[in-house]
Amino acid sequence: MQSLTALCSSSSFLPISPNLHNSKQPIFRSVYSRKKHEKSNSKYIDSRPYCTMGKQSKTSFSDAWPTISLSLFGSGFFLGPLIDGIHSRVNLVTYQNGSIDIGPLHTNIWVPPLLGLFYCTVGLLQLFLDEKFSPKAPEGSLEKTASSLIAVVLFIEVSAEMYKAGVADNIEGYILFAAAEFIWLFLDGSRQGFALACIVGLGCPLAEIPIMKLFHLWYYPQANIILFGQGLVTWTITCYFVYTPFLINFSRWLKSVTASSTADGSERSD
Repeated sequence: MQSLTALCSSSSFLPISPNLHNSKQPIFRSVYSRKKHEKSNSKYIDSRPYCTMGKQSKTSFSDAWPTISLSLFGSGFFLGPLIDGIHSRVNLVTYQNGSIDIGPLHTNIWVPPLLGLFYCTVGLLQLFLDEKFSPKAPEGSLEKTASSLIAVVLFIEVSAEMYKAGVADNIEGYILFAAAEFIWLFLDGSRQGFALACIVGLGCPLAEIPIMKLFHLWYYPQANIILFGQGLVTWTITCYFVYTPFLINFSRWLKSVTASSTADGSERSD
C-alpha cells in the first residue's frame, strides 16, 4: 500500500497536475475573446442591411427626380394640349395671342410648356409629400395610371358636351362635382390626395388670371364669374380636381419604373 501511495504521489505519474489550471487559462481566454469578437461581428452584420436599405430609400428619389421630372414635363407637353383641345373644340376657351390650329386641335404655342410645367409641378409635389409624410404610400401601377387617364378624358369630354348642349352652369357644376368626388374615391381615396386635389382645383384657375390679364393668351367667352376683372367658368375647378389623381398615380408609376430600371442596371454592373 505504501508503495502504491508513493507511486501515485510521484511526479512522473502526474507530470502536469500542478500547472493544469495555469496552462488552460490562455486557452479559456482565447476562446472567450473569439466568441466575444464573433458576437460583436454578428451584431454588426445584422445591422448593416438595415442601414444600407435606409440609405437607398432616402437617396432613391433624389437620384431619380431628374428623370421623373423630364418624363412628367414631356407628357404634359404632348398629352396636355390634346386633352385641353376637348374644351377648345366646343369654344369653352378661345385662344388669342399665339393661337395655332393643328388640324382639329385649337391651342396656343404657350399651352404645351405651361401644361408640361403643370404636370411636373404636381407630380413632383406628390412624390415629395410621399417621401416626407407617407413613407408607406402605395406604389404606382400601369393599370391605375391608365384608369386615371381614361377617367380624366371622359370627365372633360362629358363637361364639354354638357357645355355644348347649353346645360345651366349650376346644374353642370353639381353633376361634375359629384362625379369628381367619385373619381377621387375610386382612384385615390386618401386624405392627402383629396387635399392636394382641392389645392390644385382652386389654385390653377386663379393662376390663369394673371396669364390672361397680362399676356392675353386666352379667355372664356361665356364666363359666369368675374375675379380680379377677369372672367372664369366656375366648374373648371372640377377639371383640375380630377386631373390630380391621374398625376398622383402617374408620378408614382414613373418613380417605380425608374427605381426598378436603376436596380436592374446596378445588378448587371455587379
